[in-house]
Amino acid sequence: MALLRHLALRCRDLEQSRRFYETVIGWQFIGYRPHGDALDLSDGTNNITLIQQPSALSKRTPLDEGEEFIHFGVIVDELQQIWLRLHEWGASFSRENVKERNPIDPTVLPPQSFKVLDPDGNVVDITSSREEWRGVRW
Repeated sequence: MALLRHLALRCRDLEQSRRFYETVIGWQFIGYRPHGDALDLSDGTNNITLIQQPSALSKRTPLDEGEEFIHFGVIVDELQQIWLRLHEWGASFSRENVKERNPIDPTVLPPQSFKVLDPDGNVVDITSSREEWRGVRW
């Protein structure tokens, strides 16, 4: 069996994305890569590398949720805590319930899951259900 242990995301603003994933999502900052144009974070199991997108490629056409090139999900212990941190950050919420993709009222905490956009417009599924995705083991 092959296990996913690394994810790399290109970012328009490396430091802004670091602050988002470190202070809002809760991943641990590990360190900068030797060239300084990338850094590593970890959720305790996976390595997440943020890579500064070259300025010549800084224009990335925003895509509607459901048509994005990449999205990923995280399971959290306390949905309300991350909901509040995302509001403090000023994040854009895109859907309520990651499976049903219902319209969201950003003033009402969804009961189990929601979709939010990171600083680069990537969709991040946030759930408190350890059974959200089939095949996930603890």
